[in-house]
Parts: sequence; structure tokens; C-alpha cells
Amino acid sequence: MRGLGDHLSIGERIACYRKRRGYTQAVLAGLVGRSTDWLAKIETGRRKPPRIDMLAELSRILRVPLGDLLGQTVLMEDEKQQVDVPAVRDALMSPRRLSRLLFGPEAEVQLPTPAPVAVRVEQAWNDYQSGRLGSVIAALPALLQTSQELEEQAARRRP
Repeated sequence: MRGLGDHLSIGERIACYRKRRGYTQAVLAGLVGRSTDWLAKIETGRRKPPRIDMLAELSRILRVPLGDLLGQTVLMEDEKQQVDVPAVRDALMSPRRLSRLLFGPEAEVQLPTPAPVAVRVEQAWNDYQSGRLGSVIAALPALLQTSQELEEQAARRRP
């Protein structure tokens, strides 16, 4: 929802994430112990947004960061106070970011298997699923670079 739903109210964001999860209003309302009417009024703006403790519960059930429901852009920093988002942006915007394997003349060639980084990828996925977004963002530049290196190795091995 970052950037895309900046113009949405908290209730509209709740509705978007609820629909994305495939929940009906009745299901989500039941999961937070409220009535369907209460949730409908929150989503349509006929009622003030819920208190922060209820928003935290909604974000947990919808599996989104609380900041996303509040419409706050989150910039992750590590313990050294280094901003990770620019590092991710740089990795994505490097000239090598477009895949020769996907867009080149040999597109049908098998993509390399990233076996050496499988553990790091699994850890990043688990961190993402657990809501540890700072860890995920910190890991992304290295994972992107590694994937580009694996791709280059595969290109060099081709006959």
C-alpha cells in the first residue's frame, strides 16, 4: 500500500487489506470481537478510526505493519543508523538489474539455482512473515547482489 494508498483513510486501508486477505466484513469483525456494523462504519468513515490497541489487533490479523494501516511511510534504519532503503533502491536501479536471461536472446535458458543463499532467502522470508521488516530490508541489497552474481555466473557457463 506504500505510495499507492497515501490518499486513503484508515478505514479505507482496513477495507483494502481485508479484501486482499479474502476476509468478509463479518469474518474480520468476528476476529476482533466487534460487530459487522462497527467495521462497516469504520471502513466507510461514518465512525472515527478505532483506538491504537484495536488498530494493532487489526494489523496483526491482517498481517500488515501498523504503520501501513496508519498510512505512515516507514524508513528502516539499522543499529548504526544507516538508512537501508537507499541501499535497496541502489541495488534495484543498478544497470545490471534487467535480467539478460529474461530479456536476452537466450531467454529459454534455465535460471541458476541459488543453493548457496537458500538459507539467507529462507531467513528473509521468515522475517517478512513475522513482521521483522527491518531485517528484511537490511538483507535485500545483499540478496539482490547475490542473485545478480548467480545470473552472471550462469551466463559465463553457457556454451
